[in-house]
Parts: sequence; C-alpha cells; structure tokens
Amino acid sequence: MMLEPFRILQLNVRKRDPVQQSLMNDADLKDFAVLAVSEPFARSIDGRVVTSPMGHINWTKMIPTCTHDASWPIRSMLWVRNDIEAEQVPVPSADLTAAVLRLAERDVMVVSVYVEGNSSEALTVVVGLLHDLVDCFRDRTGRRTDVLLAGDFNRHDILWGGDEVSARRQGEGQPIVDLMNEHGLCSLLPRGTKTWQGPDKESTIDLVLASSELAEETVTCAIHATEHGSDHRAIQTTFDMDMPQRTTMQRLLFKNAPWILIGARVKDELRPLPWTVDVQTQADQLMRVVGEAVHELTPRAQPPPYAKRWWTKDLTRLRRTYTFWRNQARMQRRAGQSRPDLEKCAKEAAKEYHDNIRKQKKAHWDDFVAEENNIWKAVRYLKPGRDITDDKVPPLRRADGSATEGKAEEAEELLSTFFPPLPTGINAEGERPKRSAVPMPDLTLEEIEEKVMAAKPWKAPGEDGLPAIVWRRLWHVVKYRVWTLFDASLRDGVVPRQWRTAKIIPLKKPDKGDYALAKAWRPISLLSTLGKILEAVVAERISYAVETHGLLPANHFGARKRRSADQALMLLQEQIYRAWRAGKVLSLISFDVKGAYNGVCKERLLERMKARGIPDKLVTWMDAFCSERTAAVVVNGHTSEQRILPQAGLPQGSPLSPIAFLFFNADLVQRRINAKGGSIAFVDDYSAWVTGPTAEANREGIQSIISDLLEWEKRSGATFEADKTTVIHFTRVAERRSGTSFTIKGKEVKPKSSVKLLGVVMDTNLRFKEHIVRAAAKGLAAAMCLRRLKMISPRMARQLFVATVAPTMDYGSIVWMQSCGMREAVWLNRA
Repeated sequence: MMLEPFRILQLNVRKRDPVQQSLMNDADLKDFAVLAVSEPFARSIDGRVVTSPMGHINWTKMIPTCTHDASWPIRSMLWVRNDIEAEQVPVPSADLTAAVLRLAERDVMVVSVYVEGNSSEALTVVVGLLHDLVDCFRDRTGRRTDVLLAGDFNRHDILWGGDEVSARRQGEGQPIVDLMNEHGLCSLLPRGTKTWQGPDKESTIDLVLASSELAEETVTCAIHATEHGSDHRAIQTTFDMDMPQRTTMQRLLFKNAPWILIGARVKDELRPLPWTVDVQTQADQLMRVVGEAVHELTPRAQPPPYAKRWWTKDLTRLRRTYTFWRNQARMQRRAGQSRPDLEKCAKEAAKEYHDNIRKQKKAHWDDFVAEENNIWKAVRYLKPGRDITDDKVPPLRRADGSATEGKAEEAEELLSTFFPPLPTGINAEGERPKRSAVPMPDLTLEEIEEKVMAAKPWKAPGEDGLPAIVWRRLWHVVKYRVWTLFDASLRDGVVPRQWRTAKIIPLKKPDKGDYALAKAWRPISLLSTLGKILEAVVAERISYAVETHGLLPANHFGARKRRSADQALMLLQEQIYRAWRAGKVLSLISFDVKGAYNGVCKERLLERMKARGIPDKLVTWMDAFCSERTAAVVVNGHTSEQRILPQAGLPQGSPLSPIAFLFFNADLVQRRINAKGGSIAFVDDYSAWVTGPTAEANREGIQSIISDLLEWEKRSGATFEADKTTVIHFTRVAERRSGTSFTIKGKEVKPKSSVKLLGVVMDTNLRFKEHIVRAAAKGLAAAMCLRRLKMISPRMARQLFVATVAPTMDYGSIVWMQSCGMREAVWLNRA
C-alpha cells in the first residue's frame, strides 16, 4: 500500500469569505490531513452556525462545541480529511476546536487555536483550557499520544519571533511559554518567520506547537507557497509519519449503462436450472449473473472534482497572479527597498481575485436556479438546518458512562442499541379466538411486474449495489426467472440470505438534545432491491386480505389505504366534541413503543398473524423473513463487519414492516369506540381515552388502560417508554381538570396542558394556538429559504410554494383551521 506523509495547513482567514473559499478550493491541499482555520467566515443564523462552505466532499468539518453570542459565533475550526478516523473533543470555548486523529500506531490530538489580542484574560482562559485538554488526552493509555497545537496566538516573544521583538512586547507570551514547558511542547516554525503582515510591519503571531516526540519527526514547517488574500500567511507542517493512501470506491453510472449489452450477457449466462433446485441456489445464480454483468459493463464515474462546481480555471490563474505579485512586493520590502508600484499591483491583484470569486459564485448560483430542472435540488440545499455533517456520528456515551473510541466501537454501540435483546420472562399468550385462514391466490407475473415498475428506480440499494432501475431495465430478460424464484420462495417458506442482509445507515432523530447517546439515532436498513420487490408483493397481498376480510380493527390507522393521520385526528377530535356535548371530560393517555419495528417478538407476531387469518404458508414465509437476519452499520464512512442479529424484529426500510406491525399490536387497539371511551393507533403510536364528568372521575378508567397495556407488554415482549407517555384531560371547564399524576413502571407521569399527537399539538381547550404558532414559524422559515431563489419564474415560485412552504404550515389543518381566528390568520399570512 502506498503511504503518504502527514501534513497540516493552518491559516487565519480573518473572517473573509473569499479568502476561505480560495483556501477550500485549492486542489493542491486535497491530500493534507488537516486544515486548521482561525477566524473563519461563519455567521449565526437562527441560532445555527453557518459556515462557508457548509461542507466539502474531501473534508469533515468540525466547529467549536460552544459559540459566542455575536454575529461571528466561532473563531476557530478544523477540516479533517474524510477518510481519516477522527473524533471531536468537546471544549467549552468558541476559540478552540480539538480533534483526536486515530492513526495506525498512535493518536494525534490536533487543536485549532485562536487567542484574542490585547486581552490577558482571553490568553489565560485559552491556556487553561489547553492545559486541561493535553492532560486529559495523555491520561489515555495503551497507545502513543502526540499533541499538535496550531493557530493564531496573537502574542510576541523572542522564542518564536526572533531578535526583532521589541522589549515592550517581550514577555506577553509567557503563559504560552509556560504551557510549552509544562507539557514538553516545541515551536516548529523557524524562529523569526514572519506570519502576519500589516501596512508597514511584519511579525510572528501564528504558531505550531508539537509534543517533543512528534517534533522529532518534523520534515518541514514553513510558509506555504500559495497566497489566499489574508494578512496572515498559511503555514504548512509536514511530519515523517506515514498515513495510508486513500482508496476511493468508483460509483457506477447506471444512467449511462449499456442495458442492451447487459441484458444479452445476463440472458446468455442464466443457465436453465432443474425444477428440483432449492430457492437459495436459484437466488445465488440470479444475483451473481446480474451483479457480475452490471458491474463489468457499467461505466464508472470519474472522481468528483475537488473544487466546488462554480470554481473555474480563471480563478486558479488569478490566484497564481496574486501570489506572484504579493511575493514580489514582500521580497523587495524585506530587502529594504520601497516599491509602491509592486504594492499597488499586489493590492489590485488581490481585489480582482476576490471580486471574481464573489461574482463567479453568484453567477453560478443564478444560472443554476434559472434551470427549472435544478430547482428542486436547490430547495434541498436551502432546507433549514441542512448541513452536510448533520449525520456524522460523534463518540457515543455508553450506559456505564464510558465513551466509544473509534468507528468500530461506535458501530457496535449503535447495533446493540438498535437491536436490544427481548425482555426475559415473556408471558404466554394463552387461549385466543382464531379465525379460519383467508384464501390467498397464486402468485401472478402481473403483480410482480407492477411492483418492479413502481419501485423507486434510484433509491439507495443494499449490499449488492443494484438499484431498482437494474431490475426494471432487465425485466424482459429476467421476469420469468424472478417469477419462478418468488413463487418458490412463497411456496417453500424460504427467504434467500441475500435478502435478509441489511446495510444500516444511522440517522438523527429530530429535536434530540444529546446526540452522544445512541438512542438519539434511528436505523434505516438498505436492503436488496429485488428482495424488497418480493416484500412489496407480500405486503400488497396482506393489505388486500386485511381490507377485504376485515382482519384488523377499523380504528387502526397508518400503513393502510384510506386510513391517514388526518382521519385519525378527525376521529379523535369528534370524540372530544362528543364528550363535551354530553357535559363530560375526555381523558387521553398516549404511549410510544421503544424501537417499534426492531423490538418485535417474532413468535408473538407469527401467532397473531395466524390467529387473524393469515394462511400457514405465508406465516411460514414470514418466519423465514424475520429469522437469521444479518446487518452491518455504516458509521462516518466506515462499514462494520456483518453481524448476525439475535433479535432482528422487522427491518426498518422494508415495505412489509408497517403492515406486519399492525398485526403485532392489533389486540391492543381492539377496543370499541363509544360514549365511554375508545382507542386509536397509527402504526406504533397508541392512544386510548375514557370519558366522565370530571378528570378525577376518569382516573380509574385511565388506570385500567395502563394495566391492560402493561399486561399486553408482558405478553408481547415489547417495551413502552414511560418518559414518552403523556396524559391530557380535554375540557374547557377549569374546575373539572385534575393535576393528579399517574405512576407507570415506577415513573411519575403528570397530566399536561398540551400534547403532540400525530404531529399536531393539541391543548386541553382545543384552541390549537401553540400548534398555529409553530406552523407559522415553520412556514416563515421555509418561505425565507425560497427568497434566496432569485430569478425563478412566477409559475415556478408558485409551484415551489405549494410543494415546500404550504405543507409545513397546513399539516393537520383539517382539525385546527376552524380554531384559527383573525389574529392567528395574520400569523399564517405573514409566513
């Protein structure tokens, strides 16, 4: 394997966007390990740090874990090459960004530093934090630990500034010297190297400090040749420590695939198989032949360009021109010669370069949004809160308080959280009524073809790397082979192992405060697309049987046709008004199942599907579908090893999981809705209610619901999260309310004045003021994003408004719009 040196570049960009854009679009830096930026161009917008650029294909962005309450929220940041395993270290400062790089035989802590000038307090705080950082880092045992501090320290001392440092300035960097002495740090930049240039003077205020062992491996530490337009010089430091050269996976260009050639290859390679061959052998041959043909004949995409799309060769030329004139002027000045003409040329070249960066960036954006085909992509770029690093998994905190180290441990922690073992001692179901099995017709080619053509063609594939477009374009070649395979799978109750393997992508759950906890993430399973087509066929068959033969309760919503969230909310709202018309209070309790799909007990699911009339053959197939599943999780670009899941439940991302889960909790929902109470469920969100003259009078009914639910929990192997359980009493008469709490699994649950049910905030009075305020805020944020899309036609602007702004505001409006008065209407209209 080719090895390359460890290189880091640091620069104070002095809060200028063109300087930062110049730095981030310099392709000569693509193989550096770290870019340490001081005073980056970053603004605070709606409480969120917005950097320029927001992300980069080559780098992982790290910003301080704390921010300043100002328009310039941060004064340091790191860009770490994205193939390097690195984890950010939290620091309570907006002026320090620290990361630990995990290399082959050592850990290297890199800190981007900024110290405010003319503030002894700022220096004391930063040095104190660096003391703590280094001490904490070196307390780790088992591996070599190196320290590298780089940035703008804004202090002078003869130790690094040379003999030209005035006596008046000497000593102001003493706290930095003390830090170096205490931790054995060495200054790597040659003494007297000028790193900052003012109108009439130069000085050394940017430093590179390294631990002694790392300093011994220094190859060079010097001014970088390229200028980007800052008054600080970029510093390049190279160490004689090997880093593995990155390997890139080439993406297949399916849109340019020679489908005729691929089809001919597949047709030629698919040999006839005996009728007695098993399902796994059929699947092995089909997947192997199609996979090999596609991967051999489909062209590969070229590696993406390092620079942003708007960057041009002219900008690179202007950067070289500016670098030349600035170096010429600097060389003459250091020689003691005054050359105003060279200084003027350097300033004019800098202005021309930065002006062209701004113009080219704006022109590219305007041209981009002027194309109607690009407008939806532009809307995704402008989505509030969007950040390319949003789904980067930080070091995770385990239940015992320890933290994971490295991507492998993070993957293991996520897998164990996503797929927890079932509770011990699950109670028996006992005798239950069973209905006769419903008829299930033979599998037809037409229903398979319908699902093949309906599958999203470019959706992310599973481990085999074959998106649904492959099966659509090769359908004329493989359709009878697929039909035979699907029919044998359903007949024999066997699911090929390729279709029971998942590549899991962790995604952030919205509005979770601490993403260092694995439970703040949710899994999405990327599955084999051919397997998902079979699952879609099975789901359609089960759904048809459910609606035709009434296999599920009518008050079970979600994952069923004509049973939407709006209908569930309307039903609940009507029951509340019905209770009010009778002079009663409706008391509601809402529960949430922990890890709903992944926590399904297979045995209970199969028993309940069979009891509700699903044929034995299909139940046997479901058994195979839920058994011996394997998974690998992708963490920050690292894919863990495949692992057998002892408790897999139902896979997230499968079209079969939602309808199957309805059978799992159908018994819980099987309650008749009448004047005394009722229940509804939307897949895994379950709510039940009782009515009575007062909230206190309803207490016994709510306790009965809790008891029934806990009993169902013990029989099902499911787990309800007590901290997500909510209770609310719907009444407009204050005297009928009650603040008495309920105890659920040892936790106290107090009634709330408002709860969020199926995405709508419902208050005790059904005034919906809180929900309307939230809807207006969301709509305003979406509308403000659209304001950036200049130069679009009125027709396209209207289409975008209807598709992006309106849905954020009018969700669930069928239940709350009648409560919208003149004042609330003003809020919405302003948005």
